[in-house]
Amino acid sequence: MKKLSSLFYILLVLLLLAGCSKDLGNYDYENINEVTISGIATSYTSIYEDVLKIEPELNITKPGEASDRYTYEWKLVKSMPFSDADWAGVIVGRTRVLNYVVTAYPGSYILYCKVTDTDTGVTWSTRASLTVTTQTATGFLLIGEDSEGYAEVEMITMRPGADTVILKGLIQDKGLPKFKGAVNIFHTGGTSRPTEAKLWLAGAEAGYYVNTSTFESSERNVFKRLMFSSYNLPSTIFPVDYAPKAAAVNGSVTGSQRVILTNTGDLFTAGIISGDIYGNPVNRLSVVDGDPLIKLAPYIMHGGTSGLSGYVVFDKDTNRFLRTSSSSATNLTVMADGAQDPFPWNQPQGRRLIYAENTKNTDGGASTGNVFALMKDTQGSHYIYKFSAYGTPSKKNGYTIPDRFNTTIAQSSLFAFASTRTAMYFAVGSVLYAYDYNPGNERIVLIKDFGEEITMLHADIQASTTSLDLYVATYSPQAQGTIRKMVLQNNTNTIELKEDQEAVWSGLSKIKTMSWRNTTH
Repeated sequence: MKKLSSLFYILLVLLLLAGCSKDLGNYDYENINEVTISGIATSYTSIYEDVLKIEPELNITKPGEASDRYTYEWKLVKSMPFSDADWAGVIVGRTRVLNYVVTAYPGSYILYCKVTDTDTGVTWSTRASLTVTTQTATGFLLIGEDSEGYAEVEMITMRPGADTVILKGLIQDKGLPKFKGAVNIFHTGGTSRPTEAKLWLAGAEAGYYVNTSTFESSERNVFKRLMFSSYNLPSTIFPVDYAPKAAAVNGSVTGSQRVILTNTGDLFTAGIISGDIYGNPVNRLSVVDGDPLIKLAPYIMHGGTSGLSGYVVFDKDTNRFLRTSSSSATNLTVMADGAQDPFPWNQPQGRRLIYAENTKNTDGGASTGNVFALMKDTQGSHYIYKFSAYGTPSKKNGYTIPDRFNTTIAQSSLFAFASTRTAMYFAVGSVLYAYDYNPGNERIVLIKDFGEEITMLHADIQASTTSLDLYVATYSPQAQGTIRKMVLQNNTNTIELKEDQEAVWSGLSKIKTMSWRNTTH
């Protein structure tokens, strides 16, 4: 049996060898057609609703083939897909040359180009990153008033590589009812989920959020619909301030919590990633539901950076500064004063807050930026408080304004603080002044008479990396609204600002507020 088995295997091997020798030369090997795709950049940026045109070249190893031999497919897929639809992507073209009217919502995408040889079924592909943005993605948001006092929204757009453009009438015919007054406009900043950011408009009696790309809205887009509170709060409640502010030029914010302060003096917090869902107000001294609410001044004091580790607010009922223990705190905490402190958290009788501002001033080791508060008492005296609000609040300095300056300062309702000098800017009518609060060198410096009513002062700590810029808005019925950028000069003998002739924008509404925005959404 062993001999037969061995013989069987020997015969099997011989047959296989014979078969292989017979197959030699039976195949005619030929290189298949190869395609290389070129002419596609690694990345593109396109404006929403503009046309994106890409004209690739095909490098073919066997030229002369029929042009209809190839099919093309351009597919757009989100860079950070969340749903099945995101993963599937969208076909945006089926010809070699892509002419795509960009209807994809602003954001980051991967654009795939696939070429298929229909004769062989072989497919080649390449890809590029695509950022879809809007014409209103980067620049200064403006809110002002028309000749009848109704709110107008405009924007000074500053897209990289493009000319600065002024866009007007951004909320006209966009679904909102007309509303009186202009109080604030702000975009709550980019996050890991940018669609959670809001663009808020605040007037004298109404406020709404609008689509961050198109500015379309509805009278239903109100803060009340985002609230789930056991407190009976008015339906006409809307944001007038927020934190953390996007102090970085790129418009980004850090942290996990968003804080909103409303026109009613109420304070709310919500998780940024989980969306704008707001529970009970924070402006109370305990977490017990039904505890009395404290009416707050319209300022969230947290310093000049985008981080938020606790913050300070001002209690208008009893004229005192209060703090939170963290960005997610659900109640406020009373702060104690020391006998040798430069100023009090708890104000003497008759002293109140009239203005507060977050800056990038770092005096006294405030690496995240000091807060400046302008106070006034019933005798007409003014005081400036400087403190750090990041983490545990700490007092840096207090300044009493000499009596000889109080009458002039009292005429102003517009103020701004410089981050890099001991200067408080203020306006009276058409005249811009600076008050130097440096002890022993106190003085008022006349900066410029613009010949038109000054309607806004804005010390920029967002778009500028130097924090030297002061924006001044003026208005007259003839010239309408104008914004000028004034740059603080390095002149230690006085407070000097020089007008930037390349940054003058006119033909605007009566501007009341401006804010920096830099995002793709």
